Amino acid sequence: MPRRVLVTRSEQSFDLIEAPAPSEHHLQEVVKTSPQLIPADDLGLDGDLLVVGRETSLASGYIDLLCLARSGDLVLVEFKTGPQNPDFRHALAQAIDYGSDLWRLSVEDFDRGVVQRYLAGGRVDAAFRGARTLSEAIERTSWDLTSDDRTALFERLTEVLQTGDFAFVIAAQRFTDSMKNSLDYLNATMRRGRFYLVEVIQLTGAELIAHATQVVAAPARWNAARSTTEGARKDVEEAEYLSSIGDPAYRDAVRSIIARCETLGIEVKWRSRGAALRIDTPDRRQPLAIGWMLSEGSHWQAARYVTLGVDPTSLAQTPSVANAVLAYAERVKSIPGGVAPKSALNAATFPPAVLPGVLGEVDGALTALVEQLGA
Repeated sequence: MPRRVLVTRSEQSFDLIEAPAPSEHHLQEVVKTSPQLIPADDLGLDGDLLVVGRETSLASGYIDLLCLARSGDLVLVEFKTGPQNPDFRHALAQAIDYGSDLWRLSVEDFDRGVVQRYLAGGRVDAAFRGARTLSEAIERTSWDLTSDDRTALFERLTEVLQTGDFAFVIAAQRFTDSMKNSLDYLNATMRRGRFYLVEVIQLTGAELIAHATQVVAAPARWNAARSTTEGARKDVEEAEYLSSIGDPAYRDAVRSIIARCETLGIEVKWRSRGAALRIDTPDRRQPLAIGWMLSEGSHWQAARYVTLGVDPTSLAQTPSVANAVLAYAERVKSIPGGVAPKSALNAATFPPAVLPGVLGEVDGALTALVEQLGA
């Protein structure tokens, strides 16, 4: 039965009724030129996708659409033409081939060999013409990334390229049950990567034409599996970080802060150089960093060791928590022995010789922040 959409305009109502497109090639072109139709939320991704490849040549051929998510995840889109199952298998195999072309590329090689060639070509959206690199293209998005967000994006992109943990999207006007079964098999058995079937439909009525997409097959347990995988990885990264600390008193102090954050509901987000302490805010989906724990010799915006406070640029995007977070920043800066970072951070750094002696004050600052946010 064809799907219907009821549209109301100027107190008049009419139906848009699903109708077969003139050809699947027509639907392909619609999605290629309007990639915002790809249902990013249903792929577990936030925000609009940034196109970084459109009919761009890779070693295995020309990829239909290659997109980057705000999180640093990569989405590979391949279109199926025709109703035949063999054609679906060809599209699926082609998508996997493209994934193997990108697998193990460094971010620099990906940027230079894929993104920059796309940006220099003729299939670039008007808003991104003139952008020469991946970084320049990201600057033109509506993502409004902070420095912390940007760091997280490139760290995730590095991980995705090295592990091959891509989101594969096969798009078509219709899929058969056998196609969905093939996809379920891949999602159930593959350790990396996840596969989606996305139907593209056309609706007509009242001299209007509309297009829509919907995910009709997806990894049933991807969110749970990802949560389990990330939990295991977090334990490993935490253990590696703690084992890298030579000073026993400082190591115990850091361990105490991690445990206290978990009790208070503050996220400890592990990265390549340490971890960020983050809180959820109602203003945006991305949590706000209110502290950092960095490895020996590492720094971020002059933050070192254990640094507590906030990046003013990030805080400007979360006005609903500004008063509480600013009060927290002033409180941590008043703790004896803290050192102000030589940057724009509104924060204090606590070196290994200082932190063990001020654990009570640090605990009090974190607790007061959480209580004020929950009030």
